[in-house]
Amino acid sequence: MGKKSDTPDTAAADTAATAEARIPESGEHITHAYWWHFALIYLAGVMAATSIGRITPVSIALEDELGLSLGQVGLIASSVTAVAAVLGLAASVALRPLDPRRTLIGGLVVMGLAGLLVSRAGGFPLLLGGRLVESVGYVVVVIAAPVLVMGLGDGGRRTTALAIWGTFMPVGLALGAFGGGLLSAAFGWRASLAIAAAATLAMAGAALRLPAAAARQDGPDAEGPDVKGPDAEGHGGHSARGEVPGDRRARARRLARPFALGAGFATISATIVSFVALYPTYLHDEFDVPTAAAGTLTGSVSFAGVAGGFAASVLLRRGAPMKYLFTAALLMPVGAFAAFGSAGGLGISMTSAVLIAVTNELVVATVFAALPLVVRTSTDVGVANGVVAQLGSVGSLAGPPLVGLVVTAADGWWAVGPALLVGCAVGVVLLRAAVGRARQA
Repeated sequence: MGKKSDTPDTAAADTAATAEARIPESGEHITHAYWWHFALIYLAGVMAATSIGRITPVSIALEDELGLSLGQVGLIASSVTAVAAVLGLAASVALRPLDPRRTLIGGLVVMGLAGLLVSRAGGFPLLLGGRLVESVGYVVVVIAAPVLVMGLGDGGRRTTALAIWGTFMPVGLALGAFGGGLLSAAFGWRASLAIAAAATLAMAGAALRLPAAAARQDGPDAEGPDVKGPDAEGHGGHSARGEVPGDRRARARRLARPFALGAGFATISATIVSFVALYPTYLHDEFDVPTAAAGTLTGSVSFAGVAGGFAASVLLRRGAPMKYLFTAALLMPVGAFAAFGSAGGLGISMTSAVLIAVTNELVVATVFAALPLVVRTSTDVGVANGVVAQLGSVGSLAGPPLVGLVVTAADGWWAVGPALLVGCAVGVVLLRAAVGRARQA
């Protein structure tokens, strides 16, 4: 009798043990799939960002072969962010009802085909036209990608993934500049741009492996706890569907935090782009560093800043409050005082420049991680991302000329630090206001 009664218990125990043994394996499989899909989305963003940096190494060839002026080459290089700066929000609204996975793939295809057109251009009009078309694909990619990341899941992994996503720009810039330089030296500028375009099309093909489920912007739980209002008390958690259509005040309240986040992000973008634009000239003027070497050093410093993005992902995963990470933005003007201070020598200047780059990426990564916290419903995620993309691009375009005017008016590089301090102080206030008392996942 005892034997009979023990047998079911033993079998049940064995079954439970077997089930427990399988749970970690299943969880490990899910985690592996999550990061594999995220890697595809991240690489798509990196590939899009290479389009900004790939013109720099072929600029001299464009001037010599096509007879372009320095100003024309500069316009061609920066024009890929033009659509994002002007139509980022409008694009996010237009793309909102579409499948973000197909949108991402479509953006990559547009970029690839436009890149092929640019590689065959014989003059400035076709070059500029091709780059503007490429800009359309670029804004589509950078709007769709974070939406896809948030569609992969929630919780700590999403916070980490969004923080890592924030590093796509410097990685892409470095890859476009250094890779473009190697390819153009070996095969010529046309072949270099054609290879880059083909790689973008190949990335579009790889993105087909993203699961359809990850592309959903809305779902049965779209109004659930994951998208509850940003305040710790749950204020603002009501659905957008409950608002009266056309209620502008309600919509303004819904977008107040995304606009504060985007405006703060604009000051951070303006700071780093101003640094990258002005630092090579400063190195040449103050330390007699050759122009080519000054550009290489600046690119290396910018790429080193990627470490800040990964540091942010670790800190956020461990529960570091976002408002404190945003306050770290004030370290950028501190670094600028030393980097552009003409005192302490080249070593002190370079060390301070690395501080600027690392801090910038730390804050940028936190901005993207904050996106889910500043929206009231999941349907607003795409719009919020469009606001951040547009205002960030505006900051990137406006920063260098504004800081340059300040330096010219002050007749000295010392003015870079105070100019960046004003911008970053405003940015910190806006970024902290955007997250408010938000609860982190």
